[in-house]
Amino acid sequence: MLNANERESLSEQLRPPHGYRLKQAVGTTFTLDMVSALAIPLSFIKGSGEDPENSVAVINAVRKVSDRIDIFSQAGLMRVPHQANDLLTVLEPMLHQVLPPKRGALFHPKIWLVEYESGEHLVYRFLCSSRNLTPDASWDLLVRLDGRMPDPEEAPTDPIDNGPLARFVTALPGMAIHDLNPDRQTRISSLAQRVVAAKWELPPDIRTLAFRVFGTGEVVPADSLATLLGRSEHAVGLNGHSDNRRSFGPTKLLLSPFVDDATVTALSDKLTQRVDVFGRGEELDKLSPKTLNDPKITFHAFNEIGIEDEEEPDTSDEIDDLRGLHAKAVFTDFDRTTHVLLGSANATQAAFHRNVEFCVEMTGPKTMIGIDQIRASLESLRFLPYDGHGGVEVTEESAVEFRLQNALIQAASHKFLLDASRTLGRDDYEICIEHFYSPSSGFKAKLGLLTLPHQLTAIGSTATTQRHFFSNLPLESVTPFVLIQLTDVESGISRSTVVQGLLRTDAEGRIDKIIANQLNSPEKLRAFLLLFLTPEDSSPQSSLGGPLGRVGVSLAEGGMGFSGLFEAIAAATADPGAAKLFADVEPVLKQLYAMTDEDSDLAEIRILWEAAVAAVKGP
Repeated sequence: MLNANERESLSEQLRPPHGYRLKQAVGTTFTLDMVSALAIPLSFIKGSGEDPENSVAVINAVRKVSDRIDIFSQAGLMRVPHQANDLLTVLEPMLHQVLPPKRGALFHPKIWLVEYESGEHLVYRFLCSSRNLTPDASWDLLVRLDGRMPDPEEAPTDPIDNGPLARFVTALPGMAIHDLNPDRQTRISSLAQRVVAAKWELPPDIRTLAFRVFGTGEVVPADSLATLLGRSEHAVGLNGHSDNRRSFGPTKLLLSPFVDDATVTALSDKLTQRVDVFGRGEELDKLSPKTLNDPKITFHAFNEIGIEDEEEPDTSDEIDDLRGLHAKAVFTDFDRTTHVLLGSANATQAAFHRNVEFCVEMTGPKTMIGIDQIRASLESLRFLPYDGHGGVEVTEESAVEFRLQNALIQAASHKFLLDASRTLGRDDYEICIEHFYSPSSGFKAKLGLLTLPHQLTAIGSTATTQRHFFSNLPLESVTPFVLIQLTDVESGISRSTVVQGLLRTDAEGRIDKIIANQLNSPEKLRAFLLLFLTPEDSSPQSSLGGPLGRVGVSLAEGGMGFSGLFEAIAAATADPGAAKLFADVEPVLKQLYAMTDEDSDLAEIRILWEAAVAAVKGP
């Protein structure tokens, strides 16, 4: 169950089954890297690869499936890209920054619920993990479920209760800072309604599975491991007792990068014989000496020597810094059965009392997934016996980082409203950013556009409506993404985040023109059209008959022949959905024609395309 040497990319986990295409996908993450998010649409298009820097493949994938993907992330924790990229514009419809229902809580779940279709047949995939949508090379855990709609005549079995999952997905749009458009809300709500009836195939060696959602009002059973960790005084043991005879098993194993005293000691009850805690050394240092001296508990520290810190490390038990160990799970052996709780929740009271979290709770035979097997699997990782004494106070630098993170989240909780207007008689634009945010005492704040990261302007300290103007902007600089930089006055340390504002008035045809800018050669246009006209569940073919899985490499080596495009267009005109298919790409081509001096290659493509459009429209 827990093979530390197996690593699969998220793209591989999301890829549709053979013969199916994406119908709807909903994902959640705590921190979000925008470049990593570009790779998500690629996952659903066969033959597109996984490289978010392949602009042609990204444009094709986003153009096809962006209306079927929604990603929800914690406001204030969208990372600032190292380099502004026009392609980030295509993410706008898919991303939604959210705030949890409880004050002071964090939105921390990491799940994907995906629905695939083949004709009228629907299948499902659910991923629950500890991995954020970032490129960090941390060690994580993931549970994957594949499901389907049961046949009407199928004999009933003991099903997994999909209610908590469906209610969680239904609640997501209500947590978003900006309202989702009605079509997206309807699609998400419909997905949640359909998944209630889904029948899941359990992973190998798993006998039972239950969805556990925290921070949204879901009720967790008293005999759940989640109740033991978060509300120990209310827990009922796996043996049915709630008094001093209560038992969740004699041996337990906890795996978590962040821990606190209350959660760790909850595992060491009267009938416990041994607890193994695997964590990060600097977090174990913060435990009390009393906890560390418990004779029943053995502590193991992840060895991070040689692992580079990220540029902006996080510092609290609620904020993940992703520097190696990031997996979160608890195991307990009870009789011949092992019980497992795995997902996004750290071993902290904040995780089980305040934050929005998502975990799965499973059982399986002790001989297959027991603690002995898990402990043996962990031997291949970088754990050493912990030899600290605890009681270490948080450093001032860490305290500053924590304050900055919280201040960025507070800033991102405000609405930033943007209006773009074209300069009279010219081709440039002016953007006005309007908001009601002012920094807390002890901080200075600046803001600007993500597309102009070096042109930041100061935010006033008074809590009144403020407006900031940015003029003489090219069209590609128009964006709803706002860059906010906060500086701790006393230390001088600065941190930044990307906030998703609301673009109330937009430049007409903006996204289409930005996409057209990326297709700046006949070779790229041919590649894009070939990819776009190829069905999502088929690999595009070059004129030589080979798969075009690496579009960027093919272009660098001389591109494709004209015949491959001709065949793709001819085949697309016969597709039942040809009218919509051609209409979806027509605005981009019109922008491209207006921007480009026609050479002979582009003229040929245009003639071929317009003939196909005329054939689809008919007389």
